[in-house]
Order: sequence, then C-alpha cells, then structure tokens
Amino acid sequence: MTDHWNAIRRHWELLGPPLRPPAEAVETYQRELYLSEAHVVLLGVTPELAGLGATMIAVDESSDMIAGIWPGDTASRRAIIGNWLDLPDSGASVDAVIGDGCLSALGFSAAREALFAAIARVLHFDGRAGLRLFACPETRDHPAAMQALALSGGVSTFHELKWRIAMTATGPAPDHAIPVKTIAERFDALFPDRQELSARTGWEMPVIATIDVYRNSPAIYSFAPTMTLIGEAEAFFDNVCIVPTGSYGLAERCPLLVLRSPRC
Repeated sequence: MTDHWNAIRRHWELLGPPLRPPAEAVETYQRELYLSEAHVVLLGVTPELAGLGATMIAVDESSDMIAGIWPGDTASRRAIIGNWLDLPDSGASVDAVIGDGCLSALGFSAAREALFAAIARVLHFDGRAGLRLFACPETRDHPAAMQALALSGGVSTFHELKWRIAMTATGPAPDHAIPVKTIAERFDALFPDRQELSARTGWEMPVIATIDVYRNSPAIYSFAPTMTLIGEAEAFFDNVCIVPTGSYGLAERCPLLVLRSPRC
C-alpha cells in the first residue's frame, strides 16, 4: 500500500476535484464542524484541509506523502506517521476528526467500522467528526451510458470519470470494494483511444495518464452507498447526518458524513 500512495504523491499536482476537495467542500468542513477553535485530528495529509482548526495533528502511514504534499509543520500543526485505526490521541481528548475520502481508502467494511470505533474513542463528549464520502449510488450507472456521457462532454474532470468508472464495478455488500488495478482495466476497455478522449473533452494527456498509477497497484478501494455508511456509523455515533459539499462535478456523491455524540 505504501508504494501505491507514493505513486499518488508523485502525480499529486495533476489531480483535482472530486479526488481533492475544492474550496466549497473545505468551507463545508469549517461551517458544519465549528473548527476555528478546535483541536483537530486529520486522517491523511490533505493539504487543502491543513489550515483548519486551532491546532492539528495529521496522521498518515506514508512518510513520502508527508514529505511530498503536507504543507509543513508549524507551531499549531504537525504531521506524524501513524495508523488511523490506532490514533495517537486517547482519553477522549479531541474536539474534531476530519478526513477526505478516507473511508474509500479502506477496502473492507470491517476496516471502516474499525475506523469509526477509533474516531469515537478519541473524541471527547461533545466532539464531532466529518468525513467527505465517495459514495456509490444505490442504482449503478451502466458502463455504456457513462462512456457516452464522458465522450459527449458531460463529465467535468478526468478524476470524476475515474470515480464513475469505479462505481460501475464495485463488488457486493458489505464491502463494495474494487481493486484499484481493476479501475485502470475498466478504463482501458471503455476508452481505448486516449487521443479521442482528450480531443472530445479537452483533458490533457498527462492528466489522463494518471490512471496508469492504478495499473499495478495492490490497493483496494471501496465505494459504499451513503445509506450503508450511515448504518455502519450509527453503531458508534448517536447523531449521524449527511451534508452537501457543493456543486462541483460528482458533488452529489461526495457529501460530508457528520458524526456526533460517540456512544459509550
């Protein structure tokens, strides 16, 4: 998995929404979680979220991701190597936990549930968490319809297309998982002519080539439906709700899952 994230890091500047949170999504975290005076734990080192909170600890398993995309430690924030399922803060001492797409980085439902448990463990009694989702629709897109949509200019970014492809091919419940290399294989089958895709959409070839990072990756992602993720979270939190994160491409599948009141 570390090699996978190192490859992502090398192509970070070519990525964009919905994989990276646009300004309107970042504003949603701030508005819904009241972060200005909060001690925040960030899952991963998403640079767009590094400015949130009064203080922050960012936790990532990859030293290369920290070195490559974290905007730097300051007096009020720092990034550490660690495991999301074993967060460093204990004793219910954290005001807020935030993460961007982190549930999809976990390939199995058991891992998602373990993360919800870890978050509940570190939050204090009135703490809150916000996780932006990459959620598969209850009724999947047909691959041919998704292909036609992209070639007609109906998909906003290549990165939206990658997630749409993944969401047509996830496995069954409860995991809703897909090997990352399968996303690349499905792309190749649907869009064998990259020059045509570039000409039809205006997407630059280096951006389209970011799909090749997935080709030999051992990683497994998951794209569970929103209601599935709500159900998993409700085992650990009394108050679970969904908040829209904007109007960018695929935003309707990228809401903020807001969690409050961890169960005792």
